Amino acid sequence: MKKKLLCCIVLCFVFLGVAHSQDNTKIIQSGNRIYDDLYILFNEAGITHFVDIQPMSVGEIKFYFEDIDYEVLSDSGKQLYKKVSDFLQKEQNLLNGEYIKNEKVEQVLDKVKDQKLRLFGNIQVTPELYYKTADNVPWSFDYNYKDFALTFPIIMGFSDYITIESDFFIGKNYTQTKLNSNFTNVPLSGDDVEFLFPRFAYGSVGKTFDNWGFNFHMGKEGVTLGKTELGSIIYNKTFETDFYSELNLYTKRYKYTMFVNQIDTETFLYLHQLDFRPFKNLRFSAVEGSLLNSPFELRYLNPLMIMHSFGSWEQHDYQMTDNEIYYYGEGNFCAYLGLSFDYVPFSSFRIYGMFAQTEILDLGGSRSQQALSTPDGLGGQLGFEYNFALSNGAFLRTNIESSYTSPYLYVKQSPDWSMYKIREEMQTSGKVSSWIGSPFGPDCFATKLTVNYKPNERWNLTFGYLFKLHGENTAERMFDPKTQTIKVR
Repeated sequence: MKKKLLCCIVLCFVFLGVAHSQDNTKIIQSGNRIYDDLYILFNEAGITHFVDIQPMSVGEIKFYFEDIDYEVLSDSGKQLYKKVSDFLQKEQNLLNGEYIKNEKVEQVLDKVKDQKLRLFGNIQVTPELYYKTADNVPWSFDYNYKDFALTFPIIMGFSDYITIESDFFIGKNYTQTKLNSNFTNVPLSGDDVEFLFPRFAYGSVGKTFDNWGFNFHMGKEGVTLGKTELGSIIYNKTFETDFYSELNLYTKRYKYTMFVNQIDTETFLYLHQLDFRPFKNLRFSAVEGSLLNSPFELRYLNPLMIMHSFGSWEQHDYQMTDNEIYYYGEGNFCAYLGLSFDYVPFSSFRIYGMFAQTEILDLGGSRSQQALSTPDGLGGQLGFEYNFALSNGAFLRTNIESSYTSPYLYVKQSPDWSMYKIREEMQTSGKVSSWIGSPFGPDCFATKLTVNYKPNERWNLTFGYLFKLHGENTAERMFDPKTQTIKVR
């Protein structure tokens, strides 16, 4: 009996040990430092790749990583290459019996290995302290970029084709982190605790072949389209969703991605993106989106259909009031367009840009009251990045980037069909809102200078200077909380 109990105890520690297994369907969370490392290596090798869509599976990352020519890298680049390679190939699997000396436990583990099953857990402790000089200085390091005090990731893998993961945590909620008196990410009372968890949770299936691969995964939130410093104006990880599903079909020259995201109970966002690499150092992408404040529709799942041709903005009269029909002539729908490029003209130097659009009046088109009910919604983003390889094996990464969002980008006649999400914070009854793209929202011009010293260690040092000009169009100012429509001033 004691031996059986010992075996059970040992197995519990094995399953919940500090272990990771980089099977190909594991998803790497948006913003993970591995993406920064990949961009440094791609830039130094003089190539671009389809790593702008995050999160991404390990299998897809490995598929692109193979294109890096090790011989053209600097000494610092070669060290970083080895670090990334070790990360992607890491197999710290306590189920392999290497750390277990009990014969009966080894027999159980051998059976588990034969089935290629994985079950891992971890405990991450990340306490943080904050300070600012005056109450009228806003927090720049806000809720979306803070770590949670305690995180308990659980990973289940089935062969190399299926992975399920969830990061449970204990952390502070949005309302409490915004308080001027906040000085730590550790919850100090019941009102501090984040009720909405986990935030990073997914199921993933996929397979990589010699010349192509696919991955399908579904999760809660955290999608990013584009590698930027200010946050992508097309789709940023700060945009909260209740659910998203993502299908990726990829080769070395082109890639297709489909998203179906649930924003709210009956609000769905459909996105189709095509990426091309006409040359090894140039990438173009185009994404079309349709947001419907309406029940789920199958017709938007057609992979290469031009969704705009459905004319959906005129098909929801039954959900609109007489005033909305008279003044707007459309409703419960928002069309979306995004364009982006990455260009590496020479080693270690990257130029990138983005364009986003929710509304634009046709040249010579209608100028009726209905057509003018929502002004043009346009945005642009441009950045330059250069990485210096230092003699000590480190990198000095420099970046300057600017973005502009017009006063009505992401905005339609109602928040219900704008590129916008608002939810109630359960612990404090506060409101949490987010825009699909730039975390600054519409009506903003921003420029950021970033200098990052990155040794091949577990730490790095970053200096950033942000200049931001924000107009009066914020969600609180634009949307009437009673009528849920654009305020008339």
